[in-house]
Amino acid sequence: MNGARTLRLLSVAALAALALATLALGWREGRRHEAGEARRTVVLAAADTRALTEEAIGLYAAGQLPRACERFSQAADADPANAARRQDLSRCFEGWGWQALREGRPDEALALFRQALVGMPDAAALLKGVGLAAVHAGRPEEAFGPLERAVLAESDAEVRLLLAHLYDHRDDPTRAIAHLQAVLEREPAHEAARRLLEKVERERLAEAGFQREVTARFVVKYRGARAEDARRTIVPLLDAAAERVGKALGYRPRERLTVVLYEHQQFQDVTRVHGWATGLFDGKVRLPVGPALPPARELERLIVHEYAHAAIHHLSRGRAPRWLHEGLAQALEGDAADPMLRVPGSLTLAGVEALVADSDPLRARTGYDIALWIVRDLLDRGGMEAMRGLLVRLGAGEPMADATPAVYGLRMAEIESQWRRLLGG
Repeated sequence: MNGARTLRLLSVAALAALALATLALGWREGRRHEAGEARRTVVLAAADTRALTEEAIGLYAAGQLPRACERFSQAADADPANAARRQDLSRCFEGWGWQALREGRPDEALALFRQALVGMPDAAALLKGVGLAAVHAGRPEEAFGPLERAVLAESDAEVRLLLAHLYDHRDDPTRAIAHLQAVLEREPAHEAARRLLEKVERERLAEAGFQREVTARFVVKYRGARAEDARRTIVPLLDAAAERVGKALGYRPRERLTVVLYEHQQFQDVTRVHGWATGLFDGKVRLPVGPALPPARELERLIVHEYAHAAIHHLSRGRAPRWLHEGLAQALEGDAADPMLRVPGSLTLAGVEALVADSDPLRARTGYDIALWIVRDLLDRGGMEAMRGLLVRLGAGEPMADATPAVYGLRMAEIESQWRRLLGG
């Protein structure tokens, strides 16, 4: 009985073992089948990734950067553990970013460079691209961090020079000087760095001991009781100028503008401008303050004029010619063009550009009068809205010859011809 029971138990156990063995065998066969499928999938995925990458390279070489980056992105998604694929994608975004920047689309370039940084967060070239795009997009406050990281990763004289300009405009001479000295340590003959260093050091020496008043729109620097009296008069006029020019040109600055009040001799020592100059904008507004301020109307016009230069500079990203700067600044003051103005000889914009910068006050005055007449004519054609459009197009990198017909419907050569007939009559 016990033996029979034991035999039955063993038989059950044997049958159970056989069944388990069969189940195990089936599982192993299934695993082998799945492993084979997985291997085939990996092989197919690798082939697909190679094909996507090769297609992307071809598209990139053909200049079709958006499509190329899309293919690189698909290849990176298909092989997420592959660092080379991520770098390919970053390099594609980088190339697309530089193209967008060259073509005057800085906001697009900024987004592309930042996308590229996801795969290569410490690449100096990408950090440089972010900084340059931010500056060209009119957002210099976003450029400092990336540019500082770029020079830590790789010393670059041009990046340091740009940082020096940015810090100078921000009224931070210590950091500006540090970057310029770093450039000159490596490249003692770098003329642009040397000139800027001399300028910044000259200003720092002249402005030692200056007081600062920070308002919502301005940083006003001055020294002494006489300048304190001038400051009280000038600050409200600055605010009024900002409102007036801002409304006319649709201009709202992102950062405070620095305004420096000098004694007359300090003004000449620092700026080294022609003796007839009554103010200067060079990234900061610089005004000479004598023993007595000019009459109220004259002072108001001077401040509007210099603030207008700041607005024109920022809207055009520094690309507006000087004749346009001076003509529009006078128009924003409220000056009317002389209807009897006549210009002997053949008027050219290059000639007007030379006149407004002439050291001779009479020739410079003639240049200013012609520049005002020209700008008043452009305003008659399209008003301030068209003028703002012209400045923005210049800021986007369009040459004047391309921007003019887009805004005014006539080629610049045609407009110049009309000016010559009217002014030479």
